[in-house]
Amino acid sequence: MENKIKELVKKYKSVEIPSELNNIVKETIEMASVERNKKRSNRKKVGAVAATVAISTGMLFAGVNLNKTFAQNVGSVPVIGKIAKLFTFRDYKIHTDTLNGEIKIPAIDELKDDNLKKKINDEINKKVQEKIKEAKENAEDYKKAFLETGGKEEDFHPVSVKVGYDLKCSNENILSFTVYEYQTIASAYSEIYYYNIDLKNNKMITLKDMLGEDYKDICNKSIRKQIEERKKNPDNSFFDGDMGFNGIKDDQKFYINKDGKVVIVFDKYEIAPGYMGVQEFIIDK
Repeated sequence: MENKIKELVKKYKSVEIPSELNNIVKETIEMASVERNKKRSNRKKVGAVAATVAISTGMLFAGVNLNKTFAQNVGSVPVIGKIAKLFTFRDYKIHTDTLNGEIKIPAIDELKDDNLKKKINDEINKKVQEKIKEAKENAEDYKKAFLETGGKEEDFHPVSVKVGYDLKCSNENILSFTVYEYQTIASAYSEIYYYNIDLKNNKMITLKDMLGEDYKDICNKSIRKQIEERKKNPDNSFFDGDMGFNGIKDDQKFYINKDGKVVIVFDKYEIAPGYMGVQEFIIDK
């Protein structure tokens, strides 16, 4: 039995796995070692337990360590310390004669405040379902218009929709992520929702929380300066006057990056021509 466990340990060390899984496996090995040491007091009982632990350990190695791809995929689940985690709640595809979709809905877990967790998860799910419904209706309307204007059924290409999420910041204090939806009909359309959570105080983070009372002035000065820097590139262009940047909004979109800095976001066409895409500005306090 002891030789078998040593052999499994050797196999385990030969494959690199994420630190989260590595800790779990090490704990399992240590448990097996403890059980073996108990043989002196209760040989029969421990013999059964040790065999069970050895089998379980072997299954863990077979399912995790000896399958490097599996280990890496599991290890890629974004984990925020031991407090909260962001994971894929639902992952499915849509294939109809009018719509093709790839849907990946996130959810958060292990927040200290269950009410906040439920509120955020319910909101995300509601928004995603509304967007999927909207995409289906848009696709049906698009096909109808396509056929009514002389298009042929065999020439019609289904509308595409993609829903997913991006983790921006994960540590013991902050969880920041976005949920996005892209639709492609004749042109591309996107919508992004931003979630910034204070894990210590169990609340949504505001710009005031991050930058202080003068957050608007701090953001406006930084953004204006960065816009002027970007304009030095002849390929860049920004709107002027009423259509240009005139200060951040009360409900300004932003996220927190991996360095813990605020990133102000402006949608495509919001302050610059479409070819400039989404504009982001890192704010240094």
